[in-house]
Amino acid sequence: MIGLISDLHLTTENDRGMANFRQCLDTLQPQLSTLYILGDLFEFWVGDDAAVRLGYEPVIQRLQALTLAGVKLFFLPGNRDFLVAENFARQTGCQLLADGTVVRIYGTRVLLMHGDSLCTDDHEHQEFRKMVNQASWQGEFLARPQPERIQMAQKARLQSRQNLQHKSMDIMDVNQAAVDETMEDFSVRILVHGHTHRPAIHEWEVQGHTRRRIVLGAWYSETSVLLFSKEQLRLTPGPLIRTGLLPV
Repeated sequence: MIGLISDLHLTTENDRGMANFRQCLDTLQPQLSTLYILGDLFEFWVGDDAAVRLGYEPVIQRLQALTLAGVKLFFLPGNRDFLVAENFARQTGCQLLADGTVVRIYGTRVLLMHGDSLCTDDHEHQEFRKMVNQASWQGEFLARPQPERIQMAQKARLQSRQNLQHKSMDIMDVNQAAVDETMEDFSVRILVHGHTHRPAIHEWEVQGHTRRRIVLGAWYSETSVLLFSKEQLRLTPGPLIRTGLLPV
């Protein structure tokens, strides 16, 4: 079985979130062959060198145990943990993926994204995303002392919360035209992403072909996992079950 998760937003400030993470992996591990994490595993990440200071060692150790048990682990950074890098990959045994990666799941091409690049109506976020994805910005940020980076991240978190109060839900959701264009560019009929915190399976027709956009939920109140088997895909929690994958 193949699992996909995102938007856990783990932090030492949230003991429940950490406990849900451990419990979920303990439950799923015996069934999993592969686990994809599609970003925002952490509430914020200011560089691989600061993981200990932020109290993220238990998360790293649990992921390492997962890969040592034979589960293939893939990590696609989100807008909160876009600075996850090779040291994290070595410690956990995961493989880092670029945002917008096509994988084959039981023979079907599936596009994996974090999802924020599809929210093209949120111009403020797209400007932020453009800035922090620049190598020059990241180099300058990572050159700062750890306490300063953490302080900057905390300030950005507070600013983000304040900004959310003034944005409509539609602006913060994906743009359908951007979704269609992206799926066309990658020649896929299934897209899986997180970011919007609106778990659902969307289906629509394009030129006689069914497309599916599967949105993973956030873990603020409960776990959200997409499970693929050869016979079905299931997004939990909830009764959303679809049997059979689309043809290649």
